[in-house]
Amino acid sequence: MRNNTNVFLVDTGCSSHPTYRAWCAVESWARQNPDLDVLFILTSLTMDDSTGLASLLLHRYTNLRVVGVDLNLLFQGTPLLEFFMSRKWTVNNTWPKNVLSNMVRVVVLWRWGGIYSDNDVISVRTYTLPLNAVGVAIPGLLGNGFLSFSSHHPILWSLMGNMKRGFIPDQWGSTGIHPLTRVMMEACGTDDAMSLMKQLPFSCANVTIYSQSYFSPFHFMDPLLNFKSDGKKEFDKAMNVSYSIHLYNKITKWSVVTVGRNSIYEITAKNFCPLTYSRASMHSNFF
Repeated sequence: MRNNTNVFLVDTGCSSHPTYRAWCAVESWARQNPDLDVLFILTSLTMDDSTGLASLLLHRYTNLRVVGVDLNLLFQGTPLLEFFMSRKWTVNNTWPKNVLSNMVRVVVLWRWGGIYSDNDVISVRTYTLPLNAVGVAIPGLLGNGFLSFSSHHPILWSLMGNMKRGFIPDQWGSTGIHPLTRVMMEACGTDDAMSLMKQLPFSCANVTIYSQSYFSPFHFMDPLLNFKSDGKKEFDKAMNVSYSIHLYNKITKWSVVTVGRNSIYEITAKNFCPLTYSRASMHSNFF
């Protein structure tokens, strides 16, 4: 595997049958970024390809790989090994899959470098920004649904330790957006997170912070906007600056995409994951 030219997407749900939305994200990164190696990492020991979509995508995009992962081996030699092996993150925790995902994304970037994308983030243009980039999630907090780092970046090492120390079982983001924000504040020498976000892009500690519009143009407080009919106007506006569109699947996973209603997501899928869209809409008029 080449260093720093990778795009990682991760399914930590041990599902052998990733959703069409996850495949859409995977396809979009492979399609829009042919010079990058796209790796879809599964914690499941098997993959169900009964729809034929996985085979179709792997045949079409030579830069795409679907791989399994030995988690015990992955965490070896990192500050997260003891925490992972203790299984404390599975006890009284509402979101163990998300905690595992938060850990895996940081470790794979530490080891091999490149881009991490949640599997509900659709790439809508070739990624041209330099490595070592994060985006704002909401005022005062940085997002970890998209991360870009060179391998062995010191921020990632600090982040792994902070995630372990700051874990709170019943707090969403205690291994995600909160430790990332704390580590960047410490590295940039400030106790005011908003000072990192006053004028964006802003760089410190060899990391550049970008506004939310670069990676998640539609706010998570209005997650259903992606699924409303006739979204072309909002879609066109986002395309002026955004590299990706975030679907916030944790909130919207039960929201139906009805074929022919031209929601933001449907327009995005037609244009940027066309094979997945075609296969999904072949079986049903919604997905």
